[in-house]
Amino acid sequence: MKRPIVVGTDLTEASDEALVQAEARATRDEVSITVVYAMSPLLWSAVSDADQTERLCEVIRQQFTALTGRRQNEYEVVIGHGLAYAVLARLTVVRQALLVVGTHMHHGVGHALLRYDSERLVQGARTPVLVTRRGNASERILVAVDQPFGTSAVLDAAIDEARSSNAKLTALHAIDNRVTHSRALDVRNRAVQTVHTLDRRPGVVEALQALRAELWRRRVEAEAYIVEGDGPSLIPQIAARVDASLVVVGTAHRRARTSPTTAAVLQHAPCSVLVIDEGSALLSVKSSSLQAAVG
Repeated sequence: MKRPIVVGTDLTEASDEALVQAEARATRDEVSITVVYAMSPLLWSAVSDADQTERLCEVIRQQFTALTGRRQNEYEVVIGHGLAYAVLARLTVVRQALLVVGTHMHHGVGHALLRYDSERLVQGARTPVLVTRRGNASERILVAVDQPFGTSAVLDAAIDEARSSNAKLTALHAIDNRVTHSRALDVRNRAVQTVHTLDRRPGVVEALQALRAELWRRRVEAEAYIVEGDGPSLIPQIAARVDASLVVVGTAHRRARTSPTTAAVLQHAPCSVLVIDEGSALLSVKSSSLQAAVG
């Protein structure tokens, strides 16, 4: 699903990769793009009149145009008042946009006043969030998918990404066996690379067969991986092994905290990460289906 794009900047080099990737996606998908700067409450009095705000907008335009070559009348600049993660999440929800941010952004002009992390944005947004990291240009996407595979909104998003960018797709499912095993089992295309007790292998093989069947049902060519072990630590490792340029993960939305798997991938993945809010995605699919049925 193509969405308008909201991208955050703090006017430092930390924002550059987010701006570049956001513009590339907006061009690819032919959607609008809005560049957002969140002004700290501590600076409201210092930058309060219209002239000063316009000068700040001009600085942002110069940064974005210099990085991307996009003309200034082809995107919007928004100055928000408040904590950066709250400003970005609120605008993203209102516009039902894809939110794009760098792995490290700071709150304020010049010197960093407050730092927020990517997890807080994932918590606040109800739409996909792309956390950018400068990586390789392999054009390979890794998606971490949970069962049941047939209703996976994360797999839907990854397939759409692969088709939009002509990238190769690798689907990964992690079976948590930390209680009964201390070693990891890696199965790729029926090749068992470590030895385990036979009572565990049928579950792994069945999962592999189910994942392959779902990929075939969706008419998508993709490699299928099943890993047995600690998913949060294994997903970044597999991403590095397959030389992924993007990892797609999901999170069942919780206000209290980001899921451990999502948090680990955001912290350790060697490339950009696209986080899909599974709850909102499923509600969107159900709503679309209901409207089609009524129509």
